[in-house]
Amino acid sequence: MGTGYVTSIDRWSIAVGVLLMTGVIQTAHADIYQYVDDSGIVHFTNVPTNSKKKPTKVYSEQKKHAPLTAAVAQPAGNGQRNSSRDTVPASYLNIINSACSRFGVDPSLVHAIVKVESDFNPYAVSRKGAMGLMQLMPQTANTMNVRNTFSPDENIEGGVKYLRYLLDRYEGNISLALAAYNAGETAVKKWGTIPPFKETQDYVKKILQIYNGTGKTFMPRYTIYVGAGDDGTILLTDNPSSHPDKTLRRKMGQNL
Repeated sequence: MGTGYVTSIDRWSIAVGVLLMTGVIQTAHADIYQYVDDSGIVHFTNVPTNSKKKPTKVYSEQKKHAPLTAAVAQPAGNGQRNSSRDTVPASYLNIINSACSRFGVDPSLVHAIVKVESDFNPYAVSRKGAMGLMQLMPQTANTMNVRNTFSPDENIEGGVKYLRYLLDRYEGNISLALAAYNAGETAVKKWGTIPPFKETQDYVKKILQIYNGTGKTFMPRYTIYVGAGDDGTILLTDNPSSHPDKTLRRKMGQNL
């Protein structure tokens, strides 16, 4: 995911959670809680004693989940990911297919993204603060109304929704959408193409290699925005940014 966002994380608490998930500590309690303060900063702790905010439990040692392969996600292209799992775990198929159906995104593309982002580890946390299956940054998760980034359902829902937005913004250009997902929209706007960052370029290449290997071609939904012109006529556009003074409604679909 993109960088440049700031999140306050209880480093000691996360460290305890990481050790517990990797089996280094066996006897300590592994519950982890999440809450958002008045400034919109996401906090994580294993001691939910904050009297002003109601923490939400996002991890519990007693719950039985699929085996975890890594507690910290590695950056794309570093060659340290588990390449033995090339298929989507059955527990995530329905979640991905359902979200993709709602937002008009090819499930195979999301499969490739999740594989590269977290290798299907729902508790992956990157060194830059991205979390969960689709490695959502705190600000992106907040924008997409994701309250529990470690919930597969919520994480995938928010990630697919954000991917749909990026595909619309870049008119179906998958490479640019993926570059923005990794490096941020500001970086793509600055360079006008995939930014010259090795991590981002490797990220886009790796996902496209996995995605193209499915033999499928992505057919983006057409997105049209409808509004009213100055003279009262109907206004149709695929570029809402060219009409900043107009109130436009988004209309998506295969048939216009």
